[in-house]
Amino acid sequence: MMAVKRRLYVAVLAVVIVLSVGSLSALANNYTDTDFSFGFPPNSTTNQYTAARAKTDASSAYMKLQSLSGSDSNPSYTASVVRYNYTNFSRTWYYSFNRSNINQGRYLSNYAFEDDGKVDVRIKARAGSVHGFGAYGVWSPDSI
Repeated sequence: MMAVKRRLYVAVLAVVIVLSVGSLSALANNYTDTDFSFGFPPNSTTNQYTAARAKTDASSAYMKLQSLSGSDSNPSYTASVVRYNYTNFSRTWYYSFNRSNINQGRYLSNYAFEDDGKVDVRIKARAGSVHGFGAYGVWSPDSI
């Protein structure tokens, strides 16, 4: 009977060790949210960028538009993930954000980790409206 209890104890301990190691690797992802603020002047074709942050895995980036400001009746912008030096990866996906996306978290596909491994990335945004407006929210380079 004592041998059975000991084996059970060892098995439970092994499971706990395996699960704790798995949770440590999940905590290594850089998925905490950082605020962003884009200001798009009227008739501007200038890109706006978030600050650069480290991308540590092959997951999607994350962006949540929380508010829009300005007099534009239909403000919108297109976002994509780029390198810290503002260049595209070998594959680039573009995502449109407008009033219908407010408070909806969205996952942005990218080839950052596939192309470069651990690399600093930014979100690039370009206005889709001719009138000036501001866009505010949060983003992260990795998603859970």
